[in-house]
Amino acid sequence: RPVSIRVLQFSSQAAAAASAAPGSHSPVLADAVTELLVGACQGTRRPGSRILLLDATFGAGGHTRRLLRAASEASTPITVYANDRDPAAYRLAGQLSESLPPGSDSASVVPLLGKFSQLAEHAELTGVEGIDGALFDLGLCSAQLDEARRGFALSADGPLDMRMGGPAEADSPTAADLVNGLETGDLAALFRAYGEEPMARRLARAVVERRSGPRGPLRTTKQLADCLADAVGSARRKDSLGRSAHPATRVFQALRIAVNNEFIELLSGLQLARQLLKPGAPCLVLSFHSLEDRLVKRVFANRSLDDLCCPAAWADAFKRQRSPQSLHAEPPPPPPQLWQLVRFDSNRGEDYLMAGPAEVAENPRARSARLRVGLKL
Repeated sequence: RPVSIRVLQFSSQAAAAASAAPGSHSPVLADAVTELLVGACQGTRRPGSRILLLDATFGAGGHTRRLLRAASEASTPITVYANDRDPAAYRLAGQLSESLPPGSDSASVVPLLGKFSQLAEHAELTGVEGIDGALFDLGLCSAQLDEARRGFALSADGPLDMRMGGPAEADSPTAADLVNGLETGDLAALFRAYGEEPMARRLARAVVERRSGPRGPLRTTKQLADCLADAVGSARRKDSLGRSAHPATRVFQALRIAVNNEFIELLSGLQLARQLLKPGAPCLVLSFHSLEDRLVKRVFANRSLDDLCCPAAWADAFKRQRSPQSLHAEPPPPPPQLWQLVRFDSNRGEDYLMAGPAEVAENPRARSARLRVGLKL
C-alpha cells in the first residue's frame, strides 16, 4: 500500500540560487529531490554519520550540487556516487570531485562511468551497503541537446548518432544504423512502440523510400527531420501538453530509446539500486514522457511488466511476447513486493510530483517532468 508523505515547498528563486553553477542547466524539481534525499535523512541517521547517495545520472551535476549544498547547510557529512554513461558528464563529475576541499571529511563525490546495468561492476561500490537514497533523472542533459554532433536535437544538424556514450559505445548501433537497416515493418513497430507515433507506418515507408532513392542513406538529423516533415505534410502536430511539435519529435524519441536500450537499462538500474539501498530508503525517478513514467510506476507498484509494448526486435529482453502455450497456462504468481510507492500530500495524495508554475516559467524543460518515489521494502 502506498505510503503518504509531505514534501516541503521552497521558492524557485532559492532553487535557482542554490543550483547556480557556470554553464550548468537548472535541475528539475531540485527542492523535492533535496528534501527527499537529504532532508528526510536528518531524522533517521545517527549523529555524525555520513549520508551515502547515488546520483545515477549525473549529467551536468545540478542535482548533485544541490545535495552537497543542502548537506553542508545541515552540517552533515555526505558522499555522492555520481554515475553517468556519457564520458563528458563523467569528466564533469571528476572536476566537481577535485573542486572539493582536499581531505574533506564533510563532502565527497565519487565519479563513476557506465550504464545503469553496469552499476554492480564499479569497484568503488564494491562492499558499499546501506545507501540512503538514489536518483535517476531520465531527461537529456541540456549539453547533449546543444551539441549537434551528438545527434539528439532537431534544432541543429548533426550526424544521426544518439548514443548516450558517444563513440565510446562503439558496439552499440547508431540511429543511422536503425533508419537505414530496418525494414518498413520493423521501423513502424519501433516508431509506434517507443514513440507512440500515430503515423508510424507512413513515416516508416517515407524513410525506406528516401534511403532507397538517388540521395541514398539518411546520415544527418536534418535529413531525417526533413524526410519526416515531408511525409506528414501540412498536418499540424501537438505534443502531450498541447504545444506545437515538429513531426519528427516522436520518431527521434523512439530512435534514442532503441539506440540506448533505455528501458532495459532503466529496469536493470532500478534492480541494482535496490540492492545498494538500505531498507526503507527512497529511490527517486524523474521521467519526461509517458512510456518511461508508466514503466517506473509499475516497478514501484510491484505490478507486472508483461503487457508493456515494444518492438519484436527488443521483445525478448523486455518480456512483452508470450508463446501460444503460455496463453492457456496457469496465471503467473504475483510479482514480489519489492517497493512501496510513495504518495504526496502536497499533490492531493497523487503518487507523483510535478513542477509548479513558477519553476516551469523559469525552466521550461520541467513542464513534462514527473517525479516518482519508491521505498525499498
